[in-house]
Amino acid sequence: MDTIDLERLNRENFRVMMNVLSKPGTIEKITPVFDSSFLALANTLLYAEVSHFYRGIEEFELIKAITNSKEDDENSADYVFCDEINRELFSKGKIGTSKDPEFSSTYIFKCKNFNKTQVRLRGPGIDEIKETTLPVNKDFIELFNEKNATFPLGNEIFFIDEDSRLIALSRTTKVEVV
Repeated sequence: MDTIDLERLNRENFRVMMNVLSKPGTIEKITPVFDSSFLALANTLLYAEVSHFYRGIEEFELIKAITNSKEDDENSADYVFCDEINRELFSKGKIGTSKDPEFSSTYIFKCKNFNKTQVRLRGPGIDEIKETTLPVNKDFIELFNEKNATFPLGNEIFFIDEDSRLIALSRTTKVEVV
């Protein structure tokens, strides 16, 4: 029987998450947990002092048991997971306050791939301009820019594709449709 070192996997996956978040537009691969990259991200991010919301069909009971994270609604959760990219869900999450910007929601969306909309990214972690594709439409990008218009308020988003590849946008990233 193969054993899984969850602590090691969490460290490696956390490093990948920080790499893609600090360099928006960069794509890296994470290591799945129990054949699920989504559960790998949840297991990396969740612990007893944070809350989560999940919309989808994936088995989340194991993650709840391992992490002891509290379930919350989509308006208040620290981490919001969804099996699809959902603009309406993204519109609801908290963006923090000027005093406590860290009290915002981080989003993790599943997608088939990243090939939907050609964009230009600007901001910290990007050498002038980075052109790439994102798995969202123009309306979603407009909402992202609106929610992140007043730094330090805003949200971070991770997109995970079917091949366990990860791309992220930080609240400091400016996104323009090409």
